[in-house]
Amino acid sequence: MRPRSALVGALLALTAACATTTTAPPGPSPDTSRPLLVASGADLTTPGSPAGTGVRRTLIDEWNRLHPTRPARIVELPNATDDQRSELIGALQSGSATYDVVNLDITWIPEFADSGLIRPLPASALPDDDFLPQAAAAGRRGGRTYAVPFNTDVGLLYYRTDDLLKSGTRPSDLAAFHSVGDLLAAVRPLSHNTYTTQLAAYEGLTVNTLEAFWTAGVNLVDGEGRYTGTEDDLRKGLDELNRLTIANYLNPASLEADESVSLAQFTQGASVLMRSWPYAYNRLDAALDPSSPLTRFGVARLPGVAALGGQSLGVAATSTRPDDAAELIRFLTGRSSQRALLQAGFAPARRSAYGVEDSACTAANPAAWYYDRPVRKGSEPSASPTPEGRRPGYTTLLWCALREARARPATAHYVTFTRLIQREVHRMLATHDPGVDETAHRLQERLARALGGR
Repeated sequence: MRPRSALVGALLALTAACATTTTAPPGPSPDTSRPLLVASGADLTTPGSPAGTGVRRTLIDEWNRLHPTRPARIVELPNATDDQRSELIGALQSGSATYDVVNLDITWIPEFADSGLIRPLPASALPDDDFLPQAAAAGRRGGRTYAVPFNTDVGLLYYRTDDLLKSGTRPSDLAAFHSVGDLLAAVRPLSHNTYTTQLAAYEGLTVNTLEAFWTAGVNLVDGEGRYTGTEDDLRKGLDELNRLTIANYLNPASLEADESVSLAQFTQGASVLMRSWPYAYNRLDAALDPSSPLTRFGVARLPGVAALGGQSLGVAATSTRPDDAAELIRFLTGRSSQRALLQAGFAPARRSAYGVEDSACTAANPAAWYYDRPVRKGSEPSASPTPEGRRPGYTTLLWCALREARARPATAHYVTFTRLIQREVHRMLATHDPGVDETAHRLQERLARALGGR
């Protein structure tokens, strides 16, 4: 018979051997022979610049200068948002691309997180309280943070100043209007092409639709992504949206317009007012003759409730360098990077980039509601070297508009939801057949199923 100590030793050895054989194998070693790859849409902020020379590439170049042993490279995805999403999902699911950081539209984050395509972020990369709260919240899912805001966005109202004045409306009057429909009724005598917006069957139409619904006091989805609307709610929201078209306020080109088409229409003088995003400011500033009062323009808060947009950065679940990827995200969303985004025409997600206190966002402060771009003379450059120095009114306006912006529904089934809205609402606006009542009935039957993934 073996001594007890020998038996115990044998059992311990056997246990150790079993533990060794059942331990999971280590993951793949980080491939430091290649750059960190950042998958992102095209940079629309730099007018007249060749592809790939926008502020995002500038920031990557600065990272590479500071981290020569861990360089990064941007991989640009297709311009169309739906194509970007499809390509990203296909690449991440198949492992055909070695992306480390992905730049996601904020509406995609729940889907990518729930599908395991992006991984939770470490504490070192989490957003702090300097970030716009709604933008930071969009990156959280199930109590964990999956993405950090890179840039944000909000719907704004652009106006051609002299045409607006001819209609009897001053820029300072714009804060008094509670909806786009109310505003259009006031400026209608000037032109049947008063307003240009994005109503083609793509995400821009969903944004316009939700803004009309929210302005009418209608919420279709709760905080858990469940449908809560009624047919009466849908009818009320569609009536508000339909106000844009029934009295010939709308530039007809809007029905097939995306952001680039609506911007071209407004630049050419085809409408007095335009709903667009902050990136349009620099584009207009560069496109319109700065010495001519006939091309003076301004920008204001969108009457009613404006939608929050933007992109956030997450670490791809397939990245073999998640720590380096998280550090790159921390750099790209840092304070100095955010200030560079503002100068280039993006809306940063950090409060500190604007240098504006929340106390400035009051009804009594004109800068919180509109900014009328002054006419510049001679060869004065149109680019702003320091936005807070050259355009303090615009910077204040932008931050105050962002504070009030509302996020689109947070659901893993957002794509199903938005495609249903686009199909049914575009048909109503473009043909008026079916009308509001029938469209509301059709949506009521389908929206709950769409948000349930069916």
